[in-house]
Amino acid sequence: MAKKKRVNQKSLKAIKRIKAKRRRRIILNILLMIALLIVLSISIGGYIIGKRYSPYSSLLEIQDIDQKITQSFIILDNNDKPLDENTEIVKFDPIQDKPKWNINQLYLDTIIAVEDNSFYTRKTKGYSIKGTLGAVVSQVQRKLGKDVVSRGGSTIEQQLVKLMVFGSNNKNSISDKIIQLIDARKLATKYDRDDILKAYLNELRLTPNTVGVKAASIELFGNDMSKIDTNDPAQVVQVAFMAGLGQSPSTYIQDFSKSGKVRTKTILSIMEENELINNDMYKKALAVVDSDKEEFTLKSYKQKGTLKEYQAYISKVKDELSQLNLPKNMTITVKTYADGEQLKELHKIAMGTYPQDERLPNGYIEHKESLTGISVIDTQTGHIIGLATNSDNPLIPYTATRSSGSTIKPLLDYAPAVEYAGMTPDTIQNGSSFTIADWKVKNYGNQNFGKVKASYALGLSINSAAAEAFKMTTDQQKNSMMEPFGLNSYNPHGASYTAEQSINYPTNVFALSSAFSTFGNDGVRVEPTTIKSIQIDSGPIKLAEPERKRAMSSSTAKTMVSMLKEVTGSNGSEPYGGPRYTGFDQDTYVMKSGLSNFESSVPNSSNKSPDALLAMASPEISIATWIGSPGYRDAKYAPTSFPHDTANRGRLYLMNSAFKVMMEGRTAKKFEFGNEKLIHDDEANRLIPNLDKIADDDLDDVDIENRKIDKQESEKFDSLEKEYNKTKDKLDRTYKGED
Repeated sequence: MAKKKRVNQKSLKAIKRIKAKRRRRIILNILLMIALLIVLSISIGGYIIGKRYSPYSSLLEIQDIDQKITQSFIILDNNDKPLDENTEIVKFDPIQDKPKWNINQLYLDTIIAVEDNSFYTRKTKGYSIKGTLGAVVSQVQRKLGKDVVSRGGSTIEQQLVKLMVFGSNNKNSISDKIIQLIDARKLATKYDRDDILKAYLNELRLTPNTVGVKAASIELFGNDMSKIDTNDPAQVVQVAFMAGLGQSPSTYIQDFSKSGKVRTKTILSIMEENELINNDMYKKALAVVDSDKEEFTLKSYKQKGTLKEYQAYISKVKDELSQLNLPKNMTITVKTYADGEQLKELHKIAMGTYPQDERLPNGYIEHKESLTGISVIDTQTGHIIGLATNSDNPLIPYTATRSSGSTIKPLLDYAPAVEYAGMTPDTIQNGSSFTIADWKVKNYGNQNFGKVKASYALGLSINSAAAEAFKMTTDQQKNSMMEPFGLNSYNPHGASYTAEQSINYPTNVFALSSAFSTFGNDGVRVEPTTIKSIQIDSGPIKLAEPERKRAMSSSTAKTMVSMLKEVTGSNGSEPYGGPRYTGFDQDTYVMKSGLSNFESSVPNSSNKSPDALLAMASPEISIATWIGSPGYRDAKYAPTSFPHDTANRGRLYLMNSAFKVMMEGRTAKKFEFGNEKLIHDDEANRLIPNLDKIADDDLDDVDIENRKIDKQESEKFDSLEKEYNKTKDKLDRTYKGED
């Protein structure tokens, strides 16, 4: 009993301590909120007393613009044949509220619920006391480490002022907030709320090349939001996405499949909470967001009347045109680098209907429902000459961010190791599984190879060796290559890299084809473009020359080409991958494949891969192909990844067929290298000063010298290992009393 009593007393003391701690925390929260409110009040009061009003207030006027601004394009191929004769890009489409709103009421109700729930009901003009206090409380809670949703508290009037006065220069400082508050009140006393809401929706910058909600909706979904079927879950989802887009447009569009869909679900919950949709519609709309059937996807630039064979390429042309400051309300003729007939052939390949080459073993698309993507770039010039997909979403080749699998190894792992760490094709690597932090690095088929040469490891795509090569260089050294490769912008970690990215880096087929062109162009990548010329009534528009960036020295490019030859060799990972099956010599190209893996949470995903890729470079063209599952939640239409021959079928068919089509009429060249090097690498790479002394056309001696160095190091290691074993054996026998 005494023992039980002591336990109870300890429990009571613990409870008292917890309660006291909670009281202190509550008091601290209250004090912090009071302090913040006092500071805010003093700041506002001081500013009002000092300035009386914002200097911008008297200048603020809402402009009632009723003219639709468009750009019309005639898009031609390289032979002046039309790819698209009536392409119209809407830059601005005005919202009107009289005699009635020309935008759907569900969208209007949702944007108010999301941005400013008391917009039409509050008595205060331009500001909301409840909203401001709510924002203060949530900010304080967040500072204290609470997991709460941070609220802005700005009214629609304040947000309109921010767009009109500050534009993209808004810093969200306290002084800026005060100016917005004062200006918003002035604006609210001058205009009624319908005028303010209309102006706000017309001022929103939701995409880089549009102004206003209607133009952005046309670009992203192909409609202007004027007619929405509120009984159609797919259209309700579109309303939710557009209503939530203003918080962070670039993030939700660029990362549509993840953060964009998460934001859409949040808005749908707000719509249900405010009884704008019922629970049944809410559940149906969520199912649409999670579906892999592409009911909810961005269909930017897809135009009715454009041949499907051209849509992927045309969408990229429009993407580039949107970045240019071109004349408004006139017809613009754009000539591209593509050949219309080749685009048609690439489309057949992507659809799986192109005749297979009889010399190509096991080439076919396993599931018709799998998605495909093809990108082709002229290696020397950076001209984009081919894009194709079997998806209804034409943006797939250049926006579908998926895992690169092992295709990233030459770019992120081995090229930096050669350039900066002195790796050679004969450098000995670990071909067996090992652990980095909590990550167990495993090879395909769980195989272990022991000590292997670097060229053999890359050729056979050994994961453990790639991870080891990755560890040989710093983030700064990696980034100095990934940036000119055009791949650094896909890194979610910014300028730092994780070990897992050595065999799993997010990117797309277009970016891979551009990056691989570096191997075929002496270590230089040319910024890719579809546009050859632009003509208006008054004459041609001068275009900037594409930027050329050296990613690696000539010697590194030569070494990487030598190592990548192993991939399609008899002992490589892709013995059937080479275009030699369409009549080209192996000395005219290099290639690397990649497979990604499902997470363990995906059901029935054993021996299935969501992404199967093949990328190649030659002195003429560089190609990347992808075949994959529509999503990461279902392995039903994912390519079979094991056994290896099965994994190769789809990507071999895509690559070899594309190479055959795009090389028709061309003569393949062998790789040639110049005498360029990265100037800033002299100190980082001990091999470059030695390479500079060697004749430009006799770099093969470098490989011989490197082999000698590696052989000497290997012999030295073996000798030391023998001495160590002898000493250990002697000590063991001494310990056992044998000597």
